[in-house]
Amino acid sequence: MPSIMLVDEIATSRQELARAMEAEGFHVVPTDSAASAVRELWEGSFIVVFIASGVEGKNAQHLSDQLRDLAPEIETIIYGKNDEPRHLVRKACEIRDGVAAA
Repeated sequence: MPSIMLVDEIATSRQELARAMEAEGFHVVPTDSAASAVRELWEGSFIVVFIASGVEGKNAQHLSDQLRDLAPEIETIIYGKNDEPRHLVRKACEIRDGVAAA
């Protein structure tokens, strides 16, 4: 089962997106901060990391760059509060299926 990480400090947003991803067969690792995302990166194997644009502790782009430096094979996608979960799920499925890159 492919794994993805969700980095979002807002629990309800994390849970909503996690449920949508799990319904498509993904194993989801939710995190609530940049620091926990870096820790989780070392403990798992992910195909994509979704980062909320308002992640606390670091600028989302800075976190994306840091994760790419640590694991260049992992796609990172920054999303905003107006992004529909179904579009993010579709993107994850395209990455999983080799149809698209972030």
